[in-house]
Amino acid sequence: MQADYILCCDWGTTSFRLRLTNLKADVIAETHSEKGILFFHNQWLSQNDDNLDRRFDYYLQYIQSQIREIHHGLEIDIATLPLVISGMAISSIGMINMPYENLPFSVAGTTGFECRIQKNGAPIILVTGVCSSDDIMRGEETQLIGLYDTPELNKILPDSGIFVLPGTHSKHISVSDKNIISIKTFITGELFHILRGNGTLAKSIAFQNEDRNANPDNQMAFIKGIHESKNGSLLNNLFQVRVNDILNKLNKEQNFYYLSGLLIGSEFDYLKKEPILSATNKLVVCCSQNFIPYYTTVLKELGLIEDAIFIPPALFDKATVVGQLTTYKKYFQSV
Repeated sequence: MQADYILCCDWGTTSFRLRLTNLKADVIAETHSEKGILFFHNQWLSQNDDNLDRRFDYYLQYIQSQIREIHHGLEIDIATLPLVISGMAISSIGMINMPYENLPFSVAGTTGFECRIQKNGAPIILVTGVCSSDDIMRGEETQLIGLYDTPELNKILPDSGIFVLPGTHSKHISVSDKNIISIKTFITGELFHILRGNGTLAKSIAFQNEDRNANPDNQMAFIKGIHESKNGSLLNNLFQVRVNDILNKLNKEQNFYYLSGLLIGSEFDYLKKEPILSATNKLVVCCSQNFIPYYTTVLKELGLIEDAIFIPPALFDKATVVGQLTTYKKYFQSV
């Protein structure tokens, strides 16, 4: 019998999120923490235990503790509800390492999951992730499933396009006729974090917690970085951060935005060299509100804005839950 509620766990490298939802994807209760998969992976390694079942249970114990956390005040017996898990929890550093689903992959969510039954009889649906011959992703495919199953987006989403999901590892996911056909991963966020935190360039970068658009000099530096990303080698351009500081071309705060523009601009460089966007092959940007001004400026400066669609952040925030719910329904239909 199909449950009236399900538990949705989105467990990334550096964050954890658990939500209780009904079958309409309305969130009833939720909890989140900064205890990502990497945190528990390091703890597990310290135990020198190679037993795969104990490894699975070790991670599951934390999920169960968080289930108890959101159970307070609820009349629902959530401990016996189906649990859907996606993200880095299903990986070489997670609770279980499962094979990826190969491309092409349908965003209908009909494949790409396996099930384990807990001792209390509740199913755990594990979303496996997808891979091409030269790239991988875990979690983003669930978000795409959710986007295509969100009624408010039915008239917005194209059947074919390039979906951009900014982050530590930004994903550009090509979709054709509602099938994922290729993946490109850009370490934009990770490289930015490394360069501003360590090494010589870090001494030339500072950050003020203010709106970039409120300071014309910061906006100018950001746009300067975008345009310079189109010229020469990225490795050479990166050293300009140091040059800007030493030769007083930009101050350290402006360099923060210059570096950001340089890296995000480089992320989209291939779209300028290989014109593949059109009226029927849009660029679909899926991100939180704080990323939108940056990506809007980048796409305007690179001449790509006319082929871009921005997903409303509130709908994108729910995409994982909707995708997990869709996956659960497909699982239920298969048993």
